[in-house]
Amino acid sequence: MLDYFCNFFKGKKPRGDVSQKISASRRKLLARELSSYDAVVITGGSSGIGRGFIEVLDDICHVRLCNISRNVPSGLENRSDFLHISCDLANSAALDSAFREVCSFIYLDKNKEKCSKNPKILLINNSGFGAYGEFPSPDIGRNCQMIDLNVRALTRLCGLFHPLIASGGGAIINIASTAAFQACPQLSVYAATKSYVLSFTMAIGYELNRSGCKCLCVCPGPTSSNFFAAAGFNSPPLPGGLGHKPCDVAIGAYTALAKGKNLKVIGLLNSAQTALVRLLPMNFVLSMSGFVLKRIRKT
Repeated sequence: MLDYFCNFFKGKKPRGDVSQKISASRRKLLARELSSYDAVVITGGSSGIGRGFIEVLDDICHVRLCNISRNVPSGLENRSDFLHISCDLANSAALDSAFREVCSFIYLDKNKEKCSKNPKILLINNSGFGAYGEFPSPDIGRNCQMIDLNVRALTRLCGLFHPLIASGGGAIINIASTAAFQACPQLSVYAATKSYVLSFTMAIGYELNRSGCKCLCVCPGPTSSNFFAAAGFNSPPLPGGLGHKPCDVAIGAYTALAKGKNLKVIGLLNSAQTALVRLLPMNFVLSMSGFVLKRIRKT
């Protein structure tokens, strides 16, 4: 909420491409971290924040990459070290089948021969969507689909990949939201799913840490992506150019992972907001959240 208003009045200037956003020292840090993985598996990499993760990864180093989503990320079709699996992530059977395809892909070395060791995997659970309006708007089915994707699919993928990540010393990045830190009227189900992601990620991160693995929960605020369209807005409620860019979220997430953090809130204003929320009475935060979110209209 705080980030929304500060961005509205302050504004942000457009920044350059991915390469220009990464300093030499940070590039070295990210290269050391990302090149240590044998494979990166991401959901929803065709657009938005997921696409940002792929672009930053591609700018830093070339690692075997697998994307699980409905659409193929453009420009990657001809890469020999890339696999796209078209999948309805909310379908458990389809997800299990996709997992088997991923395993067949990542357990082959550059010569297409089976690896003799457990690969080190980075799993990025990025897919998710929201819906704006008083519950049960837009409809009960849509809200249940949100839970299926934001919660069930993420949990299932973490469970499927858990043995591989634990044995190979890999890592998990789960994308939550600043909405995870408080109840959000008008975004009630979405905020609840992201609260689950935050709590779940912190808990399994504590457990995985004993195996030498990393687990990071990333909480972005408003981001330039198709989130608002999926949530039912005809146009984003943020003025043009405001909010974080997907690659900014990815850079912040990768940096936090490299530093061994378990939680990353994207942006200083968002960090201040989430810190304040945890100090204030819950009902006061609820009232403020309801007041602000009710005034974000569909246009």
